[in-house]
Amino acid sequence: MNHPLAIAFAFAVASTASTLPASAGPCGEEVAAFRQTLPLNQKGAPAAVGTAPQTVDAQLGHQPTPETIERARQKAQSAVAMVLAQAEAIDAAGKQAECREALAKAKLLVNP
Repeated sequence: MNHPLAIAFAFAVASTASTLPASAGPCGEEVAAFRQTLPLNQKGAPAAVGTAPQTVDAQLGHQPTPETIERARQKAQSAVAMVLAQAEAIDAAGKQAECREALAKAKLLVNP
């Protein structure tokens, strides 16, 4: 599933959200603090690589190509950005427990 538009949208949401003030909820403050720990790329966007599921090709011992490595990196970055955006949206709705669950998921994606 490689959708360049979806990836671009996720990074746009992530970079916009990181420049907005944290929501009033305590979980929103935790999300903002976690975002601050993520490394930034040259454009200032979060560059956390995170993880992605192992492919069948990898299980069969096939070596990755530069294109598949880049695609996996983008997919993992997109997943982290989307989960953080979801956590912020959930926090804005006042659902602290669900926000903390989403934040925990983002942390696991970055550092399993």
